Amino acid sequence: MNEDHRTKRVFLSYSLRDKDKAMLLANKLKNTGLEIITEYENISFGENIFDELKYLLQSNDFVIILLSKALFESSYFKYEFTKNFFQETKKRKISIIPVLIEKCNIPTDFLEYEIINLSSGFDKGLDKLLQRIKTIPEVSFERITPLEFEEIIFDLLQSYGFKNIIREDRINRGVDFIAEYFSKNPFGQKRKELWMIESKFYSESRFDIRAIKKIVEQYKYINKNDAKLLLVTNSQINSVLEEYLNDVRRVYCLDIEVIDGLLLKKLIANKKRILNKYFLK
Repeated sequence: MNEDHRTKRVFLSYSLRDKDKAMLLANKLKNTGLEIITEYENISFGENIFDELKYLLQSNDFVIILLSKALFESSYFKYEFTKNFFQETKKRKISIIPVLIEKCNIPTDFLEYEIINLSSGFDKGLDKLLQRIKTIPEVSFERITPLEFEEIIFDLLQSYGFKNIIREDRINRGVDFIAEYFSKNPFGQKRKELWMIESKFYSESRFDIRAIKKIVEQYKYINKNDAKLLLVTNSQINSVLEEYLNDVRRVYCLDIEVIDGLLLKKLIANKKRILNKYFLK
């Protein structure tokens, strides 16, 4: 278990028209021992307001964004939550938690996040929000062995809907797993996807370009042309690796995804069975 008992700082972003709901949520969160920061505190409203807001976003452990009609209609939303905003938060590993406070049309950029719904039940949604904030720090890989890490990834793949997971023979230059995933196209028709999955555990060194090159070579060797590639690691990806991945996708026309350490912690935190089995024992 992670021994970091530092008070978590949460940045709360909202439309001024939703201030009453925002303050209600802020007070509830403060009562649980969290430090809550709002974007309007200690800001000098001048030409550099958005630079100051960006600093506040980047200097907190979590960023909660209250989703509402008022937010999406505001000039603040149009100026601040651009494509570049979402790209930068991913690069800087900022934990974004969208929270829905009323029924509304949600922009597609938010849909890749797991949205906490407070509009249909405040207390139930609040419990889920607190669980998200407080369980992620419990996911620490410090005491995990490489073999346990592979078992964690196997369990995680199952819990997120992968089927017919096969452990590959490393002697024959295989990847860790080959699995199937069934999804639906926009018209509701089911389709089967084939995935090649490689797990990379690091106790000291960091994830680097060599790991990406290796799975690309394995993809060519195994010759499953219709497969999607997935790399899962406890390390973190920097901007150089992101650029290299984009080059690989473009040059080799590969569908390759990477789950790095920060995203992996979030995925594990959403699965109580895995959290209890490996991290809270």
